[in-house]
Amino acid sequence: MKTDLTSAKAEASWLRRFFVREDAVYNRYESVYQAKTSFGKAVYLFLYLLPGIIAFICIHVGPVFRAQLAITRLSARYLQYAWVLAIMLGWHTFVPFLALRFVDKLSLRETFGFLGLNRVDRRGLFLVLPVYFTLLTLISVPYIRFAAPLFEGWTRSVPLFHIPDYSIFQSTPEAMYSFPPVALVFLGVGNFLGEELYFLMKKSAFLGKMNWIVGSVLFVLYHLWQVEQTWPMIGLVLAFGLLMTLRKDIHVLIAFISWSTC
Repeated sequence: MKTDLTSAKAEASWLRRFFVREDAVYNRYESVYQAKTSFGKAVYLFLYLLPGIIAFICIHVGPVFRAQLAITRLSARYLQYAWVLAIMLGWHTFVPFLALRFVDKLSLRETFGFLGLNRVDRRGLFLVLPVYFTLLTLISVPYIRFAAPLFEGWTRSVPLFHIPDYSIFQSTPEAMYSFPPVALVFLGVGNFLGEELYFLMKKSAFLGKMNWIVGSVLFVLYHLWQVEQTWPMIGLVLAFGLLMTLRKDIHVLIAFISWSTC
């Protein structure tokens, strides 16, 4: 019995060493720059949802959308392209830099350090990530078959979540990614880099061990403009926050999300 217990502990220790990366720099930024006041905590959590709320109102609320069409003279499709690019590339990419520069008073070099853009976890990229992706793939098959349809059925039953007929998110992913080529490049940058910059969990480290769960859930909930496609995947999206907690590296997370959506 004692031998079995020792063996189990050794195996658990090996798994931890394989998947978990310790990073004193990450921990320092997390400790020093996480939200400290009750107001600050509420603001940062709300900021995660704010761009999704804005996109929902501007695209899904008919009178607001039609007013924008009249003012801009854009087609319905191109107006949505403009909003998606503004949120994913503009908001997600520039807001973290502006907040760190003017709220936390960090220099550009310190900002890159906070965001983790100046360090690369090569072991995580080339060794841990393939194993992690394989494990998630095995889990995702039964999840997509049995759990996701239940969530999807519920979202389709709520009128508020209904995607308008004119929405580029209405039919297939191809409709969303039918952007003009140049815009598609910028969308890719905003989608695979911008969202990961914006949803870094250092600011919400005050949540403790629940941080990666809350961050992942907020990431899903924020996609209010495509609830029917995104919310049913909430169980799998938890893997994003967990991976960031395990490896503490934005490059690994970007690679994982890029790989997952291909």
